[in-house]
Amino acid sequence: MASMVVRNIPDDVLQRFKERAKADGKSAEQLAREAIAEKAKPSREEVIRRIDAIRARSKRTSGREINESIRHDRDHDLGREIPSLNDDS
Repeated sequence: MASMVVRNIPDDVLQRFKERAKADGKSAEQLAREAIAEKAKPSREEVIRRIDAIRARSKRTSGREINESIRHDRDHDLGREIPSLNDDS
């Protein structure tokens, strides 16, 4: 894991931060990690761009095609094997 040093935090800000951490039952370091992780989350727009990129690479399939594929697998016993409840092995 990486480390980070933050300099030039105003004394009053650091004091309030430590008080908030204590009130939350956390260390100031833990609260700082959580705040950094929260700010590092991808934005909504970034998530949508990623989803759109995945969709662009994926084959379009209709609901009808999905149903036909499921029926085919069931008809030809291609689904996953489910062990018998009475199987002692």
